[in-house]
Amino acid sequence: MDLSNPFYLDALWLSIAFVCGLLAKRIGLPPLVGFLLGGFIINFTNLENANLNSAIQVMADIGVMLLLFTIGLKLKLKSLFRPEIWGTATIHMLTTVVLISGLLLVLGTIGLSMFADLSLESALMISFAMSFSSTVFVVKTLESRGEFTSFHGKIAIGILIIQDIIAVLFIVFSEQKLPSLWVITLPAVIWILKIVLNKLLDMMDHGEMVPIFGFFATFIAGALSFDLVGLKPDLGALVMGMLLVNHPRVDELYDRMLEYKDFFLIAFFINVGLIGLPNIATVVAALILLPLIFVKGILFLGILSRFPVQPRTAYLGSLSLSNYSEFGLIVGVIGLSMGLIEDQWMVMLALSMSFSFALAAPLNNYSHIIYDKYKSFILRINKHHGTEDQTPISINGAEVLVIGLGSIGKPTYDTLKKNVDLKILGLDYNTDNINLLQSQNYNVLWADATDSDFWEKVDLSTVKAVFLSMSDFASKENIMNEINKFTQKSFKVYSIAEYADKKEELIALGVDFAFNAKEYVGEDFVEHSLERHPEIFNISNPSVDMKRKDKSV
Repeated sequence: MDLSNPFYLDALWLSIAFVCGLLAKRIGLPPLVGFLLGGFIINFTNLENANLNSAIQVMADIGVMLLLFTIGLKLKLKSLFRPEIWGTATIHMLTTVVLISGLLLVLGTIGLSMFADLSLESALMISFAMSFSSTVFVVKTLESRGEFTSFHGKIAIGILIIQDIIAVLFIVFSEQKLPSLWVITLPAVIWILKIVLNKLLDMMDHGEMVPIFGFFATFIAGALSFDLVGLKPDLGALVMGMLLVNHPRVDELYDRMLEYKDFFLIAFFINVGLIGLPNIATVVAALILLPLIFVKGILFLGILSRFPVQPRTAYLGSLSLSNYSEFGLIVGVIGLSMGLIEDQWMVMLALSMSFSFALAAPLNNYSHIIYDKYKSFILRINKHHGTEDQTPISINGAEVLVIGLGSIGKPTYDTLKKNVDLKILGLDYNTDNINLLQSQNYNVLWADATDSDFWEKVDLSTVKAVFLSMSDFASKENIMNEINKFTQKSFKVYSIAEYADKKEELIALGVDFAFNAKEYVGEDFVEHSLERHPEIFNISNPSVDMKRKDKSV
């Protein structure tokens, strides 16, 4: 196989990524763990070459920029000024650097080869690199659990953004390379770009120009404009996303860019495995430092718990952040260029990150199960009252619950309100969405329906029906698991199902009616058309002649 041929290059790494991702999924791990393994396989088998490495590096860079752009589309600037976000990020980073650097120096004094020659400056550089949490891993984990817009998800993302900003500042100052003088024009340029990008998005139809606009905003308006004034291109991609966060079509843009981002990020995880070949010393060092991710998690939990958030929020956010980061590799490269660390430490950082992903992935997959098992202990951690994320103590006699108030849930609520003479209550864990709907006089409350406390402690005796109106399957599965554990289920549960196999899984979980909109859109289309103009089709009584089929099976 001629690996200088781009066709064979792509066939090689895509095949390895697909097989490894599939195997990881089959054993209950996220595919990203398989992609990491794929990178190491390419490395160990000497299949990589300069062309393959450069191709994957470029795609990995694209993936990271698209990731930051899509984060920006969901991130409001004011959220970064919350004390639980910037306070936790800065306190945690300072504490982690002190603890890890101290440990590294202690390990050096007991004669371990990798640690023996470390200076204080080198230890501080390595500990700083290991203090970051992975933006890529956390976002992928939250998305897989359907918790990207949850309260704890937003806190975790906010902390990551503060870390990323600190990394950018470090890169600027460590390279002793000041931005161009043109940087003073950047505020004006950003203001102009905000106007232009919003106008351009208004002009887009719903076709292929939407993702092309997304790439333009990410790489030209964002990354290129920041690079030209000497700032990190990744930061420009993030800022461009934030400029569009209030646009009416931001959800459509986010959905269209999501799959592109997911694809290019495969190359990021493959690329981690290509950084260097490990030896016994680097593997041992990485394994010695691996348990520190639990120390990081406990620190996050302890610090977050001092702020006005519930213990469960602190726990879920902390668990998401318990890993090492790709930014650690970027920081490590700078330390390498400054002569503070040697090549083997770059390999150790890559191994540590890979091992942390492999360990943290299953823990995050079972985060709700772990919480339920150790809830009595977690709930003793400095519980606050009257916080935004506190489980409601009452649903005030509601008879119908609509859980999830997005593009599906809000029309569900409106339709029920119009046609059903029952007391309807909407629930969502997106605080911005709840505040907006409350200002419009909707009967809605903040609540995380995946929280066992809600189903265990709230009086649900008046509830006759529950509508699961979120699109992601993971959230619906978690909710049904909690319902089955803590209630007698005297009410009926209705759910949206995006695919036929998922509909069957929901029925098996106890859902009474699962509706696959894609499967029945043609039937509904014809039915409503006949009801609108029955005389054309010689139908005398469409409400009698057009009977809906039972779609729960």
